[in-house]
Amino acid sequence: MISSKMTNCQILLVDDECDELEAYSLLLSSMGMANIKTLSDSRNVLSTVEKMQSPVVFLDLNMPNKTGQEVLKELKIKKPQVPVIIITADSEIETAVECLKLGAHDYLVKPINLEMFSSALRNALEINFLREEVLSLKGISFNDNPTKNQAFEPIISRSPIMLGLFQYIESIATSGLPVLILGETGSGKELIAKAIHDISGLQGEFVALDISGLDDTLLSDTLFGHTKGAYTGADFVRSGMLEKAANGTVFLDEIGDLSEASQVKLLRLLQEKIYYPLGSDQPKECHARIITATNKDLSKLAGRDGEFRMDLYYRLSTHLAKLPPLRDRREDIPLLVEHLIASTATAMNKEIPVIGEKALSLLMKHPFWGNIRELKAYISDAVARCNHGRIDVNHLSERLAGSVSVKTQEPGLTNPLEEIFGHFPTLEELAEFAIDTALHVTENNQSQASQLLGVSRQALNKRLKKRTSEDPSESI
Repeated sequence: MISSKMTNCQILLVDDECDELEAYSLLLSSMGMANIKTLSDSRNVLSTVEKMQSPVVFLDLNMPNKTGQEVLKELKIKKPQVPVIIITADSEIETAVECLKLGAHDYLVKPINLEMFSSALRNALEINFLREEVLSLKGISFNDNPTKNQAFEPIISRSPIMLGLFQYIESIATSGLPVLILGETGSGKELIAKAIHDISGLQGEFVALDISGLDDTLLSDTLFGHTKGAYTGADFVRSGMLEKAANGTVFLDEIGDLSEASQVKLLRLLQEKIYYPLGSDQPKECHARIITATNKDLSKLAGRDGEFRMDLYYRLSTHLAKLPPLRDRREDIPLLVEHLIASTATAMNKEIPVIGEKALSLLMKHPFWGNIRELKAYISDAVARCNHGRIDVNHLSERLAGSVSVKTQEPGLTNPLEEIFGHFPTLEELAEFAIDTALHVTENNQSQASQLLGVSRQALNKRLKKRTSEDPSESI
């Protein structure tokens, strides 16, 4: 049942069929809901939501003018806090997964009964109430259109996932407790660490150290410092990075590469807040906050693999920030491209070029396993080679390692699809070509291939099994 405090919440029903809108309205009314608004034109959803107070949106998927998925994407960018429940007759699991990836709160398949409707609505309303209570305690209101904290200015993003991460960071930044940042190589983990430091209010320095490749002695010397005579060549006292970052933050990147001996020392540092410079038996107090980062699954390394101490993992991950890869926040690619082109051209003392639609489309489809660092490399190369004020496909296609080569079609030339297949292909042939290409690009990694294809791994595996059963001689 819907609680009395929730019955006055605003509900928006979006469907191009008036009969469906009437049926849903009756269902909601029977549940005691009072503020129900219906909308048959999907193009007006955003403008309608902007005038509503903490609404819940029920959104049909198959609509003319603008599809439910397009509306969902728009809402998650402009109004990420609004719960959206998809209603559709499409029971394909791939569609459901895609909607949930885009940020849908729930996914209901017609015909819908009262119990399903009530459960989905109750969950959405409870999340709305909890979100508003948390934000009110933090002094934040979605409805006040708050300005993004200046600490996040170096992080170019409009992704709902990133905006949620920013809110989490603001809530934990002042605690002073350790933070573990998880993210792929090149995704911007150090920028997140610096933002935490800037918001924390700590007056000391932000000191970053990449510990990959450092043995225990070198890491201890760098982090803790040493006394005079601690080892051959130690002719004077040297302060470590912990002392340099007093009343500030030490950021340790690639923490997953920490040796066993170094793990013990770091655990003692976190537990006792003391450390010993090399060559000294007198402890020093640590007055720096510890933030760490890794591109590895530390929970797995600390679990069955046993390569990382479980007690250290829990100490480091008192606060846990998960940074999404660039391919999961593709709406940020145009913003990043624009920013990188401008900054690169300025650094090269060149006129800032524009990027062509086809070139941008090529980047939007690329998986970017190297994330923003990879994108930056391509843009820097393209800007350097561009001499006519416009970055085109030819400036990028050769550099996109692993991607399908892109051919532009001039008037009067053969259709590029016919060049590839020798004839105009059927949809089935295109699908098989896409699967083969994705598997080749990812070296038969089905998880990565399914991401390139925009389907679930289960769907790709099912298709491959079907292919094998039809042709037993074929292997992947």
